[in-house]
Amino acid sequence: MSGRGAPVATFNGWQRFAIVWFLFALAALAPLARAGSDLPLTAHAQAGQAFDGLRSLHPEEMPRLADAQGGVVLRLLGDSARFVDDVRYTPEDLAALSQVCDRTRAAITAYTSFNAVQQGVADAKVVVQNVVDYQDELAVLQPFVARCIARQVLLAEAMLQKLGAAQTSQLRLGGLKRAQNSLLQLYAGVASCFADPRFGPSYCALLDTMSELARVHARGLPLVSRAFALRMLPPPAQLATGPQREALQRIVDALGGIRCTGLCLLGSNDGPPPAGGKP
Repeated sequence: MSGRGAPVATFNGWQRFAIVWFLFALAALAPLARAGSDLPLTAHAQAGQAFDGLRSLHPEEMPRLADAQGGVVLRLLGDSARFVDDVRYTPEDLAALSQVCDRTRAAITAYTSFNAVQQGVADAKVVVQNVVDYQDELAVLQPFVARCIARQVLLAEAMLQKLGAAQTSQLRLGGLKRAQNSLLQLYAGVASCFADPRFGPSYCALLDTMSELARVHARGLPLVSRAFALRMLPPPAQLATGPQREALQRIVDALGGIRCTGLCLLGSNDGPPPAGGKP
């Protein structure tokens, strides 16, 4: 890779065979790993390992959705119904859910940063081109992260209700901060669909997902982050009347609120609400 990107491990023939065999085994057993609350999380962890294995086998390229092996792994990493919606998480499972979110988030970062980092600095043009080039793969992964973060917000709110005021400061904020940063990246993806004709319908379906979850997401964002996301998005009035405009309006309405409690306040230095916001 001519010095581009991070160093990767090398594999001998037997190790390559083992990784490929593991990928096919994962594909065959995946439908069976649905019973019980722990097995789906194990399958997601295995998918993350398989994704890393594919990258190690072929460091010069990224796994593609159209490939047999890559498609299996990506669809597992992006299966929000199975690993987010259908799992009975409790507030005590917040750390486990954060690991699930982080695993798919890491795959997204791998696509956006592929060959983009030079001497520790990311080339913004390469990042944007990566998003365009890998939009089919991101279209599978990004909605998963959006739904996973919404579930994180709900669990974290429930956890805060159980904790006393003195214990709240002990709550680890790493997962929340990563979720907040990811939400801004997802809103940037939505904004790109309005600004760049290179993005197709599959990727831009992210608008519907973000619109559906906007009110939950907003509860986990500090006011300054909400305002930053709003600045990235076009005013709904600029769009023709129709479903896209309605979806964007729902996002704008949610982010425009100035009510800030719970997670919004936790670890936030927002200060007083900005003038002109919606209560």
